[in-house]
Amino acid sequence: MEPVSYLSDRLPWSAPQTIGPAPHNLPSRPQPGSTTQQNVSITTETLNTRETYRYSNLVDLNVTVGTTSFKFLDAPIGKRNQLGFRNASSGTQVIYIGFGREATTTNWLALSVGTVVLFDAVVPQDDLYCVASAAGAVLAYVYSTFPG
Repeated sequence: MEPVSYLSDRLPWSAPQTIGPAPHNLPSRPQPGSTTQQNVSITTETLNTRETYRYSNLVDLNVTVGTTSFKFLDAPIGKRNQLGFRNASSGTQVIYIGFGREATTTNWLALSVGTVVLFDAVVPQDDLYCVASAAGAVLAYVYSTFPG
């Protein structure tokens, strides 16, 4: 039986502050703020992961939610890089979130009181709607978009 081996030459990252592209399955095209670095006789483009556009500048809001669906956040002009929700109700209301369509009690995302949901890796870009199981619910939400 043959020993198991990698199909490609995956090298360890030499600096935790920067991530080089190939051979780490990252894009090899230059990124903003990239520099050239020599690593094990391979020239790679590296991206400083601490660039300011990679961070979130959160907008923190809340809305009172009733039993009629309404849009509480428009699709961004740019790209959202973070989105979070919390059911801040003081009662027992469940809040339902609709992605790109009116919210109903059959939506995928249902927030019971105190539930927190954070999207920070794959962030929905849709218009967002909400509705509650009973009037007087409070939806707290935060979002951030890339600058520019």
